[in-house]
Amino acid sequence: MYHVEIELDHFFQRAYESGASDMHFDALEKEVQVRFRLDGRLQEIDRIPMPEGEQLMNRLKVLGSLDISEKRLPQDGRYVWTHGNHSGTIHMSSLPSVYGESLVCRLFWHDEQIKSLEELGMPAHISAEVRRLLARPHGLLLVCGPTGSGKSSTLYALLQELNGEEEQIITLEHPVERIVEKAVQIGVQPQIGMTFSKGLRAILRHDPDTIVVGEIRDQETAQLAVQAALTGHRVLSTIHTNHALGVVERLVDMGVEDYLVRATLTGVISQRLVRTLVDGVYHGRCGLYELLAIPNHDCHWQQLDSYLLCSLEESARQAIEEGLTTEEEVLRVGVVL
Repeated sequence: MYHVEIELDHFFQRAYESGASDMHFDALEKEVQVRFRLDGRLQEIDRIPMPEGEQLMNRLKVLGSLDISEKRLPQDGRYVWTHGNHSGTIHMSSLPSVYGESLVCRLFWHDEQIKSLEELGMPAHISAEVRRLLARPHGLLLVCGPTGSGKSSTLYALLQELNGEEEQIITLEHPVERIVEKAVQIGVQPQIGMTFSKGLRAILRHDPDTIVVGEIRDQETAQLAVQAALTGHRVLSTIHTNHALGVVERLVDMGVEDYLVRATLTGVISQRLVRTLVDGVYHGRCGLYELLAIPNHDCHWQQLDSYLLCSLEESARQAIEEGLTTEEEVLRVGVVL
């Protein structure tokens, strides 16, 4: 007899022990393929024949409060997994596919420690400059990079650097990935109208010193974040651009006036995650970083590249020379040497 609950708990436990960031359950013609994302790469873990595979996916949908009778439309859900002393928040996403459904579980382990900038792999000369930028009482400090480049981890590392006892720190996240005791953390819930822009408007009425916005993804959020920085707040957020120098153009494209970007932007951290070499085998990941540090006064905006402390390419070459990673891995994440 196939025990769905036992098998599912087994997959969650394996995912926890291996440090997987995501689990994929994809319906094929006669079976369900199970894959884990480990160090940024998907690896097949198992294949479950039908109808047991369908039972497993239905159980996942029940746990995530998804409608098991609806297989034609995408759905999103949430589930808290516990096993002994371990627990995690699971964010589920379903998509209809040719042979059934595809379910992806994004995994956030509750006992995962927030790493420091150095633990993430940031070189000392960059982290020192980042801390100087972070010490400015107001302005917009952004972290950029493609999906899966570790922006959220860097944002949490920056958050850890702040003084939560003497300052009011409020975060707006989708979802809240890790609990930070020094901050008031708010989860975005678009299904009930709690969007980034609506949440940000509410935060501005709550006497904040520092505002952390999980992601600047639309015009209204971009304009509100810049306005908050302009009115004396420290604002930290992430944005999707490939390089630090592209952030100014990206914000302008999102409808922020150029003069407002110049008045508020203090710096940009751009990054990629690469697998690291341990005794000739890939194990774990570390960051490659570039930093655009904009001076307080007399900034020459037409020559922004002169304020680039370190480029991604320079960071990648240094990591290769030190034997931390390989040229092949650097190219895989889009850094061209």
